[in-house]
Amino acid sequence: MSTGIKYVALGLFTGALLLSSKSAAAQAAPSSRNAQAESFVLQARALLEAGQVDAACAKFEAAQTLEVRPHTLLLLGDCYQRAGRTASAWHAFLETQALAQAEKEHELSQLAASRVSVLEPKLVRVVFVVPMTSRVPGLTVRLGANTVPPSSWGRSIPVDPGMQHVSASAKGYQAWSADIDTRRSDGQRWQVSVPALAPEQSSRSSSDRGRGYRTAGIVTGSVGLAGLGAGAVFSALSRNANDASACAKGAASCTQNSTSKATLSDAATVSFALGGALLATGVTLFVVAPSADNQEKHALRVAARYASSGGRVQLEGVW
Repeated sequence: MSTGIKYVALGLFTGALLLSSKSAAAQAAPSSRNAQAESFVLQARALLEAGQVDAACAKFEAAQTLEVRPHTLLLLGDCYQRAGRTASAWHAFLETQALAQAEKEHELSQLAASRVSVLEPKLVRVVFVVPMTSRVPGLTVRLGANTVPPSSWGRSIPVDPGMQHVSASAKGYQAWSADIDTRRSDGQRWQVSVPALAPEQSSRSSSDRGRGYRTAGIVTGSVGLAGLGAGAVFSALSRNANDASACAKGAASCTQNSTSKATLSDAATVSFALGGALLATGVTLFVVAPSADNQEKHALRVAARYASSGGRVQLEGVW
């Protein structure tokens, strides 16, 4: 046999070994999982005989997680029923029925269906009634930790007997919640009416404060505009008035006014200063008005000063 043929044969033999080892490992993994699942079932049966129902249900759940089997699911439903968890048992029996039908285990499917029929009238149900007035944007309704979709509002939802926590929430609104005691109420249906959620206090007060700011800004700015208009009038009268000293020198076209030019000039300066300050304040109040979702703090100081040399408006603040 040539050297090349030997290498080819060796390669084929090595590949066959690798494939057989992988196949054996793949078969060993499910076998190990099945064995562990069967061990959990045996432990669960022993716990049931010892009266430790909750611990037994946990073992049945672990076995079902490792290996999905209709027989184990039926045992889990029986365990739930013994624990008083009627809704959980009902769901387990329904799943057993569907799985047994898929695997063509007709006797097991019929047994599960009979268990469903027995539990049906004993189920405790919760119905969420959500009026249109309560359906604010982003409304989330919860039963315990589970979200109830809008498609299930108004429908009966089976629950295990016990304390049930129901709640509703939405962004920008105060959350609502309540507790329902469904113990010793087999077959009853509890109706939960979700009220209209109240807006959050901070958002409402901020919105009211914003409207107050804008109203004050419009009023203040309007008064400021009126002051600037008065300043313009006084300034025009000042330019047309004759100076008292010119009249004293006997100017030919001089007509003495009751109000002197200096007085009108001072009035124009004061009007311009105050009008400008009020207008600036009004604009600032309107601009910095807080909105419902933006509560910013603005510090503003407006100062108007008047001197013989003229008026001055000074604005300081954080924008």
